[in-house]
Amino acid sequence: MTTNDTTATSRRTVLAALGVGTLAAGGALTATGSAGATSARLPAALRPGGEFDRYLAQLARDDAFSGTVLLTHDDRTVLSRSHGLADLARGIPNGPDTLFALGSITKLFTATAIHQLAERGALSYGKPLKNYLPGFPPEVGESVTIHQLLTHTSGLGRPSINPPRPPGSEQWKTLDEIFTGTLDFIRGLPLNFTPGSRNAYSNDGYFVLAAIVAELTGQRYFDYVREHVFRPAGMSTAGFFTAAQWREDRRIAHPYDKSGGGWTDVIDMSDGAIIGSPAGGAFASAADLARFASAFQRNRLHSAAYTHLAASPKWPLAADNSFFEGYGPTTQYTNGRLSNGHNGGARGVSTNLDWFPGSGWTAVVLANHEAAAVGVAHKARELITAAP
Repeated sequence: MTTNDTTATSRRTVLAALGVGTLAAGGALTATGSAGATSARLPAALRPGGEFDRYLAQLARDDAFSGTVLLTHDDRTVLSRSHGLADLARGIPNGPDTLFALGSITKLFTATAIHQLAERGALSYGKPLKNYLPGFPPEVGESVTIHQLLTHTSGLGRPSINPPRPPGSEQWKTLDEIFTGTLDFIRGLPLNFTPGSRNAYSNDGYFVLAAIVAELTGQRYFDYVREHVFRPAGMSTAGFFTAAQWREDRRIAHPYDKSGGGWTDVIDMSDGAIIGSPAGGAFASAADLARFASAFQRNRLHSAAYTHLAASPKWPLAADNSFFEGYGPTTQYTNGRLSNGHNGGARGVSTNLDWFPGSGWTAVVLANHEAAAVGVAHKARELITAAP
């Protein structure tokens, strides 16, 4: 894939949406770029033309990164870069306004909806599933709790990698068909282990959480998230789309991998594990995710107490105590400093969102190359946490 330049208009659009003025492009790079908030207190390594910018540009030249990266500090853009093509067949470049499949970052929105309901007194984290959602066998409904679903300790669900598809799912076309059909299939699954005894990543667990949101609110899950998460966070372009919309909408990046030797568009190989899934089916721009991180930290999605509850460590995921499961957001320690967020990945989808409480930094990496966001997110995290 090639790098690209997009227009100054698109740069102004995203910066205006973030609430900052038009900023000068930084560096003579073959990428969409904008720079701002570059005061003396911001490290040179994270500014336009700095170490991170050069690293990203080299990856793009090596055809190892295609997507958009956004670094913000105190809600102001420090670096915005887009490389590669959103659609190879139509020659559409990635840009700051491009929407990307988010993968498991979607779980942040599903968890936020659950916390809002908990704050209203509609549910309790320690109560069993049967209190909120019917149709599960007793060994599931009476033993699995909301806490366990949020922390991937419920024992419920298919393997997160290459899960078997529900029978008849190839006929599902709408978001509602996918939602209802997948939930009915999950209701028939046995537990994989005693709930609460260990951690095993479960996309299906977050599908169940979304069904609880729909059951308790009387709204479609997608409508609830749009109204109570996307709207208050200012995520004006975020949404859930069908495979047909993903394929045809010029705003949305197509996912590519090299499993066949060359770059292959894998939209038609995606299924209910991605399309429309409350565990991985949302789409958004980099700016939308920066807005979500800002809204989360500033208690615009729930009260300060529930913000703390959601992001605080719940289950250790690393032996050196550097990585923890939370109630949606994970907690990571790098260079002794804290970050919250989530990543996402599937065929041709690679994403990461990190925010760094107390420092003002947010890093968004959205890629339409498989696994391309992993190293970029790590590099950004290392540089941000090393800053004074």
